[in-house]
Amino acid sequence: MNKNEILEGIRDQIGRENLFNGNAFRRRRCSVNLTGVSESDRVVVDLDKVFPSGQIGENQCECILFYFSAVGNFVVVPMELKGGSNAEAEKAISQLKSGAAFAVDYTPRGVKSICHPILFCQSINKSEYRQLKKPQSKVSFGGERFEIKTARCGDKLANVLPRIH
Repeated sequence: MNKNEILEGIRDQIGRENLFNGNAFRRRRCSVNLTGVSESDRVVVDLDKVFPSGQIGENQCECILFYFSAVGNFVVVPMELKGGSNAEAEKAISQLKSGAAFAVDYTPRGVKSICHPILFCQSINKSEYRQLKKPQSKVSFGGERFEIKTARCGDKLANVLPRIH
């Protein structure tokens, strides 16, 4: 299966009505700028559509980006957006871990996969930031553990993701 077929399969499995199309993903007072990751080469799942309020899955992150990196790795980016004055690190950690667990079912077998969980927030205090950096806060995905990165609301995702992966 080639990259396009894999991404198309994810779109079909999740349902196109549950996908986000565009470059400015927003929740309440926070957003992420998706320019720099080609719309045709990515799938953005809006988990609020997959799990409407009141259903199992409420503890999910806002969205998950699936794409292939320039070197051919399958990349999964669970994203949580917190626009208030408190980043709520403990809740965000749980939401990002749940998002990564959801993404596992849509990850192709036999392809190197990488996870980059990101918390976009308006502000984060030092104790909340330290909570994110604890070893037990890492997100498990594909047998590996990945540290949660932070970025400011409105940041361009392409500038937050590692350049080479």
